[in-house]
Amino acid sequence: MCSTGRRTPSFCVDYTGSEMARTTPMILDQSQVRRKLLGRVRNPATRAANVTEAVDQIIWEGRTFRLRKPIDLTRRRRGPYYFIGYEPLGIEGYGRREQEALESFAEVFSATWDGYAAENDHKLSADARDLKRKMLGLVAEIEPAQ
Repeated sequence: MCSTGRRTPSFCVDYTGSEMARTTPMILDQSQVRRKLLGRVRNPATRAANVTEAVDQIIWEGRTFRLRKPIDLTRRRRGPYYFIGYEPLGIEGYGRREQEALESFAEVFSATWDGYAAENDHKLSADARDLKRKMLGLVAEIEPAQ
């Protein structure tokens, strides 16, 4: 569990300083420490200053969705809320803080995967099959989160 106190947050894994840290995401607050130790690292969702660019993995509820190619998420703010989304899939998460919006997006992504990509085609409408095709084209593999 991360400093946010939420159950398995979408973009947070403890930094241990080991060789494993080169391939695992980290707590946002430690980005400067990590950058000094490892230099610039590709963004799995929280490794860059702008965490919504070049996302190559999404982590939620003990699963890591590794993407075939990095994606850029949309980000906007309306009133007290932040919104993070991915337009090609038509999904979006929100929260009062940007971290909450990122976690919400990861939860929505995971739920969308479970509801569409893992479902039998004969149970889906034409639009749902199109969404399933897009998700299967986006996700290369799913692994247990480390």
